[in-house]
Amino acid sequence: MATAWRRSTLCFRERWPLHHPQYYRCYYQLPADLVMLCWLIMMAFFLVEVAGVLEGRVSSEGCLPREKDALLLYKAAIEDPSDRLSSWQEAQGDDCCAWTGVVCYNRTGRVRVAELNLQNPIGGQLNWWEYSLRGELLHPSLLSLSHLQSLNLSFNDFEATQIPPLVGSLHKLRYLDLSESNFSGNIPLHLGNLTDLRYLDLNSYYFPIVSQSLDWLSGLSSLIYLDMSYLDLSAASHNWISAVNMLPSLQHLYLFDCKINNIPLSLSFHLNLSTSLVDLNLGFNNFNSSFPNWFWNLTSLSSLQLSECEIGGMLPIEIGNLISLTHFDLSLNLLSGPLPDTLWKLKHLKFLDLNHNLLGNSLPMGIMNLSSLSTLHLNNWSLPPTLFTPKLQHLILSHNHINGSIPPNICKFHTFRHLNLSNNQIFGEIPRCWQKGSFIRYINLGNNMVFGEIPSSLGNLMKLEFLHLNNNNLKGHLPSSLQNCSRLLIVDFGDNKFSGNIPSWIGQSWQRLRILRLSSNMFNGNIDSQLGYLRDLQIIDFANNKLSGTIPHSFGNFSTMISSSVELLPSFDVPMEILEVVETCSGSESITLVTKGDQLTFSSILYLVKSIDLSNNELTYEIPEELGYLVGLHTLNLSRNYFKGKIPDSISKMSSLETLDLSFNNLSGVIPQGLSQLNALSHLNLSYNNLSGNIPSGNQLQTLDDVSIYIAGVEGRVSSEGCLQRERDALLLYKAAIKDPSGRLSSWRAQVDCCAWTDVVCHNTTGIVRVAELNLQNPNANQDDNLWETASRGELLHPSLLSLTHL
Repeated sequence: MATAWRRSTLCFRERWPLHHPQYYRCYYQLPADLVMLCWLIMMAFFLVEVAGVLEGRVSSEGCLPREKDALLLYKAAIEDPSDRLSSWQEAQGDDCCAWTGVVCYNRTGRVRVAELNLQNPIGGQLNWWEYSLRGELLHPSLLSLSHLQSLNLSFNDFEATQIPPLVGSLHKLRYLDLSESNFSGNIPLHLGNLTDLRYLDLNSYYFPIVSQSLDWLSGLSSLIYLDMSYLDLSAASHNWISAVNMLPSLQHLYLFDCKINNIPLSLSFHLNLSTSLVDLNLGFNNFNSSFPNWFWNLTSLSSLQLSECEIGGMLPIEIGNLISLTHFDLSLNLLSGPLPDTLWKLKHLKFLDLNHNLLGNSLPMGIMNLSSLSTLHLNNWSLPPTLFTPKLQHLILSHNHINGSIPPNICKFHTFRHLNLSNNQIFGEIPRCWQKGSFIRYINLGNNMVFGEIPSSLGNLMKLEFLHLNNNNLKGHLPSSLQNCSRLLIVDFGDNKFSGNIPSWIGQSWQRLRILRLSSNMFNGNIDSQLGYLRDLQIIDFANNKLSGTIPHSFGNFSTMISSSVELLPSFDVPMEILEVVETCSGSESITLVTKGDQLTFSSILYLVKSIDLSNNELTYEIPEELGYLVGLHTLNLSRNYFKGKIPDSISKMSSLETLDLSFNNLSGVIPQGLSQLNALSHLNLSYNNLSGNIPSGNQLQTLDDVSIYIAGVEGRVSSEGCLQRERDALLLYKAAIKDPSGRLSSWRAQVDCCAWTDVVCHNTTGIVRVAELNLQNPNANQDDNLWETASRGELLHPSLLSLTHL
């Protein structure tokens, strides 16, 4: 059981539950000689309240029987697949105030249920819906909780039903959160009856909700927080601002992606929000307008987000009126330059995003006056070296036309957390002045023209977690000082000119490493067995080097790849302090890998990817059986090496494998029949080996009809009496070279004896089965109406037919 009371010092504070936003409202200033008297009065109320609380706690009655019965009815009316409400029991003497999610107050001398905190405990995380309460979550039994002030049902499942009108009968509610709970249909007007409501969250990214009108908002005169992001408010576009203006106490307004298509340039009524509104998010609406002049009256604004709203024209000089602004997002609009000088007078501005506009490519030097700026996000701009100011923490300048070298004074600023200069035209060497004590966690210099060697001073960045130096002209050995960066999670050095051995200390020092990409360099020597003890490693890409020797047996120890679970893997969103103010995707990680024969870039699902690519090296000996332990691995590419021996039977146990490429090796023996049990397999290449025997058939392999899978890789026949491998390959090439609109050659599949294919006839006159006839005439040759619909087309006398020497 929990208890709340009203506290006061010099400001009265309206108390919210601990998990709610805290709001402070000062009603008047107490004279100094009355402070002690007020304090004594409040302490008296406090002691009386506590006495009542203690009495309620030890009372044999606990919560009221009717409220306990109402909660049990509520539990019986819904589904609880994860048993979150297991503590809600009917046992005699069981106090419902001690139940999970239930909070009670004692303000009237009786213990009453005041809060139901039934939000999904893993809302927004992977598989969160598996833990959702389901059914009639706004059940009539809630009406018996006559003192209910707070109700949180976020990230549950109302099974696409409409919000019921009875919600308007919960008159004491001050806090209501129904976000992401699978509602549909229209918002009930009855919500306007909740006159005490301070906090309302109807955010619905995943599920469609519509509000035909916002007139119901006029009844919520006490509302402080309103989030209706992702709701369809297109029908209310004509008067949304006048409806919101009826909320004189509103401080936080979120209408992101609400399909609002109108924003008035001026107002014919007084703006009630001018001194109360602190946070305004109207991003991703289609205003197609210039800046409204009433914005500049919102002098209390701390955060203004207008990303992707099709706002055009110049930024007015009145932007200087927003003197409290700390966060300003104008990205993805149609703004034109020049920027007004008044912008550089916003001394409290910490976050500025001008990404993707039409502001030219020369950044005004006035930006140096933003003394509080910690995060700057720009593109298509050229920047002066003096941009690196002492207070800058997050600098995101990727995908620009920045050239020149990285200023050496960047090393002096210990406040730096996040540096992203990727995808520019930066050249020169990496500065050598990095110092101990730096807080920098993220460096991305990828896709530039940086040359030289990695400076040893980079090893002083002991808090570094993400290091991208890929696609540059860097060379030399990896400096041993990097082993000091023991917190590294991702290292991408691919597509450079690094040489020497892959250091053994990587396996000893980078124990948190998740991704190691060293592909397309000039590394040589053996792969050290110590790498196998990086338990969290999920992506290894050493392709296109000169590595030799064997694959270490310890590669079977990667715990993350052994597990097929993904719930243990957190996402790779770079933790940035700015996220405490506003969510931003600027920290999202991405890695480019070759998988399923194509080069793909993984970003949002990167944390799910598990891959080993050792292709195009000089590795030899046998493929270790231990690789088969990696049942969670998705991609295994060992192509273009010198592996010999048989394909390990253990590979048949890699149940998550989607891509297997063993082509261009010296493998021999039979193909394990167990490969046909790999149900996730969608890309297989065994070509150009010395394999023999039967090609496995059945299950997943039946779906793989790529001609290249077995070409020059398997000697002998498809079966003991089937056609020759080379003749089958020739026919598959023939099929690939022509058009077959009617699917007549659908039986021509890699895993089937070609002698059993439609229109193929084999003879055995020499002791070896050979293709002797191809009867590919049009079956509708005598039917004029649809003759052409079934005709094969293209190079019907293709050179592949020359391989059928007994035709």
